Amino acid sequence: MSDNTSVKSASAGSGNAAKHYFVRISLSYSFAQEKDREGILPVTVIRSRIPASFEPEGVWTRYTFGVIRMTAENEEACRAAVRTVWNEVYPESPDAFRVLVTPDTEDDRAKLMRAVFTGYMGADPYIELCTELRRTIEMLAEKDSLGAARAQSYLFSIDPGCGFTTLLSSFGDYMRRMGVFGEKSDARTKYIEYTLGKESENGCSTADDVLSGLAKNEDEINNAVIGLDISYYLDGQKFDELRKFLKRLTRYSDLYVFVFRVPFLEKKSLSDIESTIADQMLVRTVEFPPLHDFVAREVFYDALHTAGYSAEPELYDEFYRKVQEEKTDGRYYGFKTLEKVAASLILHKAAKDAKLEADGKTSDREHVLREDLTGWVKDVSKKRTGYDELSDLIGMETIRDRIREIVAQVKLSMADERLDRPCIHMRFVGAPGTGKTTVARIVGRIFKEEGILRKGAFMEYTARNLCAEYVGQTAVKTAAICRDAYGSVLFIDEAYALYENQHESSNDYGKEALTTLIAEMENHRDDMLVIMAGYTDDMETLMEGNAGLRSRMPYVLTFANYTRHQLHEIFMSMVSKHFDYTPELEEASRTYFEELSEEYVQSREFSNARFVRNLYERTWSKAALRASLDGQQKVSLTKEDFLTASGEKEFREKLKQTVKVGF
Repeated sequence: MSDNTSVKSASAGSGNAAKHYFVRISLSYSFAQEKDREGILPVTVIRSRIPASFEPEGVWTRYTFGVIRMTAENEEACRAAVRTVWNEVYPESPDAFRVLVTPDTEDDRAKLMRAVFTGYMGADPYIELCTELRRTIEMLAEKDSLGAARAQSYLFSIDPGCGFTTLLSSFGDYMRRMGVFGEKSDARTKYIEYTLGKESENGCSTADDVLSGLAKNEDEINNAVIGLDISYYLDGQKFDELRKFLKRLTRYSDLYVFVFRVPFLEKKSLSDIESTIADQMLVRTVEFPPLHDFVAREVFYDALHTAGYSAEPELYDEFYRKVQEEKTDGRYYGFKTLEKVAASLILHKAAKDAKLEADGKTSDREHVLREDLTGWVKDVSKKRTGYDELSDLIGMETIRDRIREIVAQVKLSMADERLDRPCIHMRFVGAPGTGKTTVARIVGRIFKEEGILRKGAFMEYTARNLCAEYVGQTAVKTAAICRDAYGSVLFIDEAYALYENQHESSNDYGKEALTTLIAEMENHRDDMLVIMAGYTDDMETLMEGNAGLRSRMPYVLTFANYTRHQLHEIFMSMVSKHFDYTPELEEASRTYFEELSEEYVQSREFSNARFVRNLYERTWSKAALRASLDGQQKVSLTKEDFLTASGEKEFREKLKQTVKVGF
């Protein structure tokens, strides 16, 4: 390497005594993800190229970061060595890494920093904070001015589920062991956490509750870090309440270190809340961006490693797909969700191996293989193509031909540099139950198979899922959802809700979500497919309400209501796929669908295939009950089962009687 000589001299040339250091190399997630696709662990590569004079030793290696133990005369020599090697190995990515250094000695503080350096995935801002504070606190201690360290409060901008409580506990231990509360502090309580809110809400505390608790415990559990979730005050109308609370809180600023929490916000909104706190207290803001999708791989790896398993690389995609399913209902809990999904796979694998061994067969207790996913994910074989699945759908001939046409146009533009690649975002218009979601899922798969999308995964959200609870959070939430969908399909149902009633409510964040979404659609027009779905009229109103949206969604696919004959075909396809049935059931169901009035079938209330599925599920539910009462093991559907199901109020009211009016 061209700079080895200069690096080596920096480590040992001046004659100063060499010292030991821990060096943490943190990678940008996009860079780590790119190298992972190539089967490369960058930190391992960097460590192997560091000159032997630094005695580099791997301490901790992960996909997104690694810790190396090095010998040098100072911290800067360690940083310089890593930078030199990085620039030689990855000159095209000079900003894809960060380096933090801390001494490796036998004292308690060094051991504390080592623990911080080797943990906390997705929390580099916290590790950077602790690294900086180590030097600051040591200097203040020399000047007997630790009161200044206690006077500093912190504002953590971090989403729920991203580890605030874990970091708060760590920070409490950090402050105590760094001597911020005095060398003789032996308080057992490292932190106390409060969530501010309405008194009637479970788990929330009022400002009076917090202050009373601090006063009551002043002599017992001082010398601790106090965590205060102040998201409740993010409504600008509550800022005066927050100021009054902070004014009363300042009397305890020499006894505790306060850490305030709000969600990850836009800069303007975060600046507003920071300024409000700064009116009363010293405050330092630390931002924790939402968990990147690549952190899921890190969590999955750790869970498997702890359980004694290794996995094929492609299985991480299946894990992430399960995580996406958890996200789309709007209730995603960060690390807890990731750990839950990982645990479910480990339990599934262990149960399968236990059954094999109970049957006298051999199991693989060390590796998770693709066949182990059977029953945990849908269709792990994926032998059928997207076009095969599309051809199986009833009444989709026109849609299928249109999708083939779109694919041909996009592929031609990709092959011919003279052609501009068209924007691939689409509008699916039609009534509920006409197959929009099913087709959108298949389109993602087709686009992956045709090389148009990298991943072809399917992320489904309603429009309101893009909106957040607080001012300044919606744009962040929408951008995070889009980031998850890079290389895949982002399907937004009930898209019109982003525009609906914007003029009626000052707290409606649909416009903010839509603005962010449009920017993401433009910036990632080649690497993300956004499909908006809704009624024809509603979607047209949405297009008219935002001038930039129509041009970014050039493809419109219209899903017509099913005919009565097609509804019967769909019903019988569901029946025949899973059950035996009598010929009389087929005739009875045909008669039923033929008698549905045209007025109802074409009405806005009719849910098409969704209505059919509800009737099908009610029919086999009746058959299952009958078989159970008769002591039968096998369930076969009969005419009577169908008549009982279709005769219930939910389905009987759908049959419109034609009334002739005359004189």
